[in-house]
Amino acid sequence: MSYCLNSSCQTPQNHPGAENCVNCGTKLLLKDRYRTIKVLGQSSFCRTFLAIDQDQPAHPHCVIKQYTQETTDSTPASSRVTGIFKLFYQTAKQLDELGKHPAIPKLWASFQQGDQYYLVKQYIEGENLAEELNEVGDSSVSETEIRTLLKQILPVLHFAHSRKIIHGDIKPENIISRQKDKKNILVDWGDSQLFAATGLYGSAEYSAPEQLHGQATASSDLYSLGLTCLYLLTQISPFDLFDVKAGEWAWRDYLKTPVSYSLGKILDKLVQRNPKQRYQSASEVISDLHSWMMPVPTTHHKTRLAAGALGGAVAAMLIALLHPRVPTPLPTTTYTIEPAQITTLPEYNTYSSNESWGEIQPLRTLAGDTGPFWSVAVSPDGQTVATGSFDGSIKLWNLHSGGMESLLAGHFGAVWAVAISPDGQTLASASSDKTIKLWNVRTGELLETLNGHTGSVFSVAFSPNGKILASVSEDKTIKLWDTRTGIEERTLKGHNDEVQTVAFSPDNKTLVSGSSDGTVKLWNAKNGKLQRTLKGHNDAIWSVGISPDGEYIASGSWDNTIKMWSLETGDLLNTFIGHSAQVQSVAFSPDGETLASGDMNGTIKLWQVGSGGLVGTLKGHSALVKLAFNPQGKMLVSGSFDDTVKLWRLCP
Repeated sequence: MSYCLNSSCQTPQNHPGAENCVNCGTKLLLKDRYRTIKVLGQSSFCRTFLAIDQDQPAHPHCVIKQYTQETTDSTPASSRVTGIFKLFYQTAKQLDELGKHPAIPKLWASFQQGDQYYLVKQYIEGENLAEELNEVGDSSVSETEIRTLLKQILPVLHFAHSRKIIHGDIKPENIISRQKDKKNILVDWGDSQLFAATGLYGSAEYSAPEQLHGQATASSDLYSLGLTCLYLLTQISPFDLFDVKAGEWAWRDYLKTPVSYSLGKILDKLVQRNPKQRYQSASEVISDLHSWMMPVPTTHHKTRLAAGALGGAVAAMLIALLHPRVPTPLPTTTYTIEPAQITTLPEYNTYSSNESWGEIQPLRTLAGDTGPFWSVAVSPDGQTVATGSFDGSIKLWNLHSGGMESLLAGHFGAVWAVAISPDGQTLASASSDKTIKLWNVRTGELLETLNGHTGSVFSVAFSPNGKILASVSEDKTIKLWDTRTGIEERTLKGHNDEVQTVAFSPDNKTLVSGSSDGTVKLWNAKNGKLQRTLKGHNDAIWSVGISPDGEYIASGSWDNTIKMWSLETGDLLNTFIGHSAQVQSVAFSPDGETLASGDMNGTIKLWQVGSGGLVGTLKGHSALVKLAFNPQGKMLVSGSFDDTVKLWRLCP
């Protein structure tokens, strides 16, 4: 069908191949290329159409928004509408900038034709959340689905708000569950920029009180997102969820299944009617979402991490209460090391050649604006640090100047891990969007997207010869990929729970994996056969490292310990005890003499590999920390959930 764009046409439906409307004679191809099919929505000043771009070979679908400045209404509001079109091209420029985010529909074109203005946008195929809810009938949306929605939409709002752009009309109808991957995409951007001066945009049902008075802010979007969550949980209109007499939201009274205390507190703060009592930024919500996520399920996910020292302490306490354990005898090779004195170290822009182990100081702190850092990697030449962030971005920093060199954007979810190939040319990133991406380190170009995992990808590692990339996932599998072709070569199965971490031995013969099932597994890197399973930890293993000489395996666990194993025999050689929180990361120094470990509270400890003695404690972070050594020298790089990356100069 071809739909006539003339708003006065009484019979706008036409034959699919028609050139002119049979009723009014209006030309049906907009700008000689866009053929409208049907109306998707309309308001007093705007109509939205589904259309086809006939100039492109595949004739892809697109969305066309038609704005008109003609009005016979004499109200003050409509008299202001005429002036909004001065903002049209400025708005188009903002939408073009927004389209750089992979989870925001791209702007294809903006133009004026006659007395009407048009925006042409990428079409997202799928159903909106209101439609999906209608299909399931009485079945309410689960807490897990609400958390997923928040995790996917909040980074998008963070991206837009950081550019001073407000959506202004967040509601279930404007969130599309994309058909190809079921990711939630926020659509219908632009009206808030055009109609902010009139106060005639946004749905009253989901709009914040201040927005109804023409004073929308970033916090107003968060309010609308909160009400969207409440509607999905209760299937009750927001108009009916507020108890006017009590002056508070009564949404819990309509729940079919109670939600956790932690999620309830977040939703309560999102929908505070007083803007000062509400969340002020998407990053604040993200921080709270992850601070409280850990106690909810009973398995250990990457997303259940504390956002600070207090969150880590609370989470650890709750885990202890929820999962009490009867102490078991320690192996004979285990001994307790007296913890070294912990001090908060000052920072210096330069360092002295007379430093000693007892005087370790952070050389520099790098701060980012893309949320918590989940992963770090250092290039083989020691020049570049790569960091992965919650919002799906990857930053490349100059290790010596501390300046950011480039920003890589392409993931739809948090980047759990980054790795740089042995030749320093390629960066691999693993994400909660279930993909691995390969990037050119020098140019920042996206080379390949590897699809195959059915769950979040938690860790990646290049083989020493750079030909194979190993990835591990929430789906309990390990996959091996050809880095030259991007083809999946093999899938290894054997773990009973999420696989959290992976590493190659220096001789390229062995692949080592650690899992939430508490085991370390050794695989033949060539044929994928399981060689040995190492048991000793009594909780999830989140990090493994192999010494440069290929003699030792170190495993860091949520049981607060690090274990040292023989790679050749699988024997347990030592257990390092000293951390007071879950161990998140382990890394061997280039000379193999020192092991660094980082825990959930941000504490970094340095151990002597041979004896297991505690060399020192670095206290500079306030939240969980991931570690990587500079291969070219005695510098340790730590990336943390506290939004900082620190560089430490370590000299014996």
